[in-house]
Amino acid sequence: MMNQKIEQYKNAFLKATNRSLETEVEIFSFGDTAEMADELGKLVLQGKKTGTSSGYDLYAEDETKPYKGQLSIVLDSEDSPICVIENINVETIPFNKVTKEHARKEGEGDLSLEYWKKAHLDFFPRYYKEELDIEFSENHRLIYEEFKVVFI
Repeated sequence: MMNQKIEQYKNAFLKATNRSLETEVEIFSFGDTAEMADELGKLVLQGKKTGTSSGYDLYAEDETKPYKGQLSIVLDSEDSPICVIENINVETIPFNKVTKEHARKEGEGDLSLEYWKKAHLDFFPRYYKEELDIEFSENHRLIYEEFKVVFI
C-alpha cells in the first residue's frame, strides 16, 4: 500500500520526467531486513550497486516478473523513498552461471563472485524452503536485473 510520502515522491518523479501519472512504478526495498534495505539502498545511491538478483521460482505464476524498462521506487527501512531506478537489462540465468561481472554490479562485500555466492547461498535456500517447500540448488534460475538511477 502506498503511503502519502511515497505517492508524493512518485508524482514528483513522474512530473519531473514528463511521464503520465498512469505510469506503472514498482515500490520495494532491497533485502529482507531493515538493515539490508538501508545498506543496499545506500550502495545504490553511491553508484556501487547497479544490479540485483531474485529467485525466478519465487514469483507467482500471475505476478509480473522484472523487465527491461521497469521503473521502481526504492525505499529505505522507514518506507521512505530514496530513488527511482530503471531496469536497463534483465536476464534469466542459473545461479551457477552468475559471473564475476554480475557479482561486481551487485555492489556488495568485496565485490567478488565468492562473496556473492556465499551471501546468496545464505539467502535463497531459506525462501525456497519457506515459500515453495523445496531445496534450493545452484541450478535454480535467477532473474538478474541491471539498473540505473533515474531520479533522486
